[in-house]
Amino acid sequence: MVAACAPTFSNTSLSYGNKAELERRAELRMQLASAYYSEGQYATALSELDQALQTGERRADVLGLRGLVLMQLGNSEGASKNLQQALQIEPENPDLLNNFGWFLCETGQAERSLPFFDRAVSTKTYQSPAKALMNAGRCSMKLGQRGASENYFRRVLQIDPEQIGAHASLAKLSYDSSDFKRARRHLLQVITSARAKPEDFLMAMAVERQLGDKLAEESIALQWRKRFPDAVLSGTSSPGLVDER
Repeated sequence: MVAACAPTFSNTSLSYGNKAELERRAELRMQLASAYYSEGQYATALSELDQALQTGERRADVLGLRGLVLMQLGNSEGASKNLQQALQIEPENPDLLNNFGWFLCETGQAERSLPFFDRAVSTKTYQSPAKALMNAGRCSMKLGQRGASENYFRRVLQIDPEQIGAHASLAKLSYDSSDFKRARRHLLQVITSARAKPEDFLMAMAVERQLGDKLAEESIALQWRKRFPDAVLSGTSSPGLVDER
């Protein structure tokens, strides 16, 4: 009678409970790792990710972030391995596709990177296609594919008309092709934003010099000095940038 009334626990229920707890711990480790990664504490982030892999199943997001961390730590071989393992688990995950494309681009494999960005953008569930398009544009610039890079940046602006990095990159492309009026239009968007950099003002001054508008050049120089009083004016013959905003 006593035995009949006592609660019973199957191996299945115990296993399920243990698995749920392990998954919870892995998720907490992943959240901590993400926070450390965003703060540039890569060694600490790596430790958290290693513990996440020990406590839970091999999750694509954990492996993907571990690949990015290893990349920042200079371990390209480990980064490539982890990013590819993540894609084996979730081959159509747009964030993973974008990250692997970025890894390829940053490790001298820009041509191989472009199909991964294109696959990411074509995924209907992707929440941030502008990010992959920006990366594709940057990598196209590295390859000297001016037409392709301009197309990518323009697609970014169709999604986000105020994306400063895209405006700055299009300004650079326009400047290099001596289309100074178009460069001016894009730079106006850049230098009036809170995210403008000193080199944006230097390029804007160079553009006005090419257009022969001395008054506009002086006005931009004044704005530049107010925004960046510690910056040093240098030559502005052909400002170079691959914008990371």
